[in-house]
Amino acid sequence: MGLLDGTNQEAYYNSSNAANYGNYQFTSLEHIINAFMVAYVGESKILNKVNRTDVQFHAMRAIQELSYDVLKSFKSQEIEVPNTLSMVLPQDYVNYTKVVRVGTDGIERILYPARKTSDPFAITQNTDGTYDLGQQKRQITVSAIDGADIGDGDYLVLGFLTSGSTPTVDYAYFIMNDDGDVEDGANPAVNLTGPRFNIPFNSGSTADPISTPNQIANALKEAIENFGHHTCTIDDNNVLTIEYNESMTVSSFEGSYSASNAPGGGDGSNFVVTVTQTGTAVGDSIVEQVPSNTSANFESQTPVNYQLYDINYSSDIEISTEGRRYGLEPEHAQINGSFFIDQLRGLIKFGSALAGETITLHYVSDGLGTDAEMVVHKFCEEAVYKHIAYGILSTRSNIPPFIVQRFKKERFAETRKAKIRLSNIKIEEFTQVLKGMGKQIK
Repeated sequence: MGLLDGTNQEAYYNSSNAANYGNYQFTSLEHIINAFMVAYVGESKILNKVNRTDVQFHAMRAIQELSYDVLKSFKSQEIEVPNTLSMVLPQDYVNYTKVVRVGTDGIERILYPARKTSDPFAITQNTDGTYDLGQQKRQITVSAIDGADIGDGDYLVLGFLTSGSTPTVDYAYFIMNDDGDVEDGANPAVNLTGPRFNIPFNSGSTADPISTPNQIANALKEAIENFGHHTCTIDDNNVLTIEYNESMTVSSFEGSYSASNAPGGGDGSNFVVTVTQTGTAVGDSIVEQVPSNTSANFESQTPVNYQLYDINYSSDIEISTEGRRYGLEPEHAQINGSFFIDQLRGLIKFGSALAGETITLHYVSDGLGTDAEMVVHKFCEEAVYKHIAYGILSTRSNIPPFIVQRFKKERFAETRKAKIRLSNIKIEEFTQVLKGMGKQIK
């Protein structure tokens, strides 16, 4: 009974599926489970009765454990580093074996991990240093129509919180005179309940009205910021943006312009008031600053071009100051580039020197990513049987301890044997390596 399943040489060598080439060196997990049930389970055998589910569980655990050190379930991915200077970790990534930069000659040059940097969770802070918890401040824009005729007594309604955190409104009130009264002597305090701050038409004694959008915007900005409950900015189009310093979320406190209580007259269509941010309450989670200063500084660092220096390192015994580079760290004293792994976000971050370069990630998987991966090399087949047997026996009751210890030792011995076999040491290749190392070492 052969093991080639009736596959003749013509079907093998002319196969359209290249994945079938060389697959005879592996055996499937299904075959291992079936063989274990036949050889280890039954009357007068080491296991009288066992569920197939238990065998499958311990078989998969065996593949996982053996993949890390014995089976060498190594994979690789190659990318060109994008402008983000980051690479997403593969879906079945467990750990990396090496990260390399591929040169124009196709030779892989090792990259060293930058051990003394990271991409921490950067906290977004407000201007006063407090943490940003996701609160959006209420914001409105006010723009005056060109040629606006601001009348004495016109006002802008704004909201704010009192010292007792009570929502109320105040008034940005245009006045003609510095005494707080409108031109005809009427006092608006009777009609406007709440605090108000006056906006004089000018700083002199004349009563010429301010009418240009720039004059109006600057007059409003100065008066509103002096009141202390809002922050104002003016853009190039003389649009005044007013942001509430407090958490004002009630819609009735949006900015508005009115001329209804303006004894001196005025046109209510002189202003356009728009709510650009409604405002939200304080959130429950700290807002992350992206990118962090640490990551941004690492990625923007200008690499040192060692090729610009005319230094001769051809002689190891040459006594020179250039040859005594003590104290340098490998990740900084080479031109191949560096990286670090951001485990929190599942990314590999590269330095700016690697932008646009071809990078290959060699990594370890657990051998269980897909059904096609759940195979075992025939050099390691016996080790898997011993892993399954020990796993089942060690989790059962009423098993004599010496039986458990026996299979533990057998598992260790078979694993060691499989590791030696799969190390793939060839005496000719080993000799050649030793010849290459036959140079003076200091």
